[in-house]
Amino acid sequence: MHIFHQEMMKYGVTEKKLQLLQDVSGVFRPGVLTALMGITGAGKTTLLDVLAGRKTGGYIEGTIRIAGYPKKQDTFSRISGYCEQSDIHSPNLTVHESLQFSAWLRLPSNVNSRQRDV
Repeated sequence: MHIFHQEMMKYGVTEKKLQLLQDVSGVFRPGVLTALMGITGAGKTTLLDVLAGRKTGGYIEGTIRIAGYPKKQDTFSRISGYCEQSDIHSPNLTVHESLQFSAWLRLPSNVNSRQRDV
């Protein structure tokens, strides 16, 4: 039994699987910066991690659709950007410049300059 599960059992949780998100739906408009807000523990980071393909543990049930089509992670990663709240952001850069800088740091070295600047 995992330590996390033992800890949760102390608080009366008996399930072995902990559901972090339930009945989530939403729409993001293309080309529009979107802020996701809510109270601590509401699942904002979990939702963004699932959408960004950063969740490596646990399980994901349900469907994620982009423009009505099932999400393909490699395509989604190319058309979206996600800056975590813990990222360091310069007040002197625009949102586009911040995302561009992040892309320069994170993209593999075989991606050429023209592709990085898109």
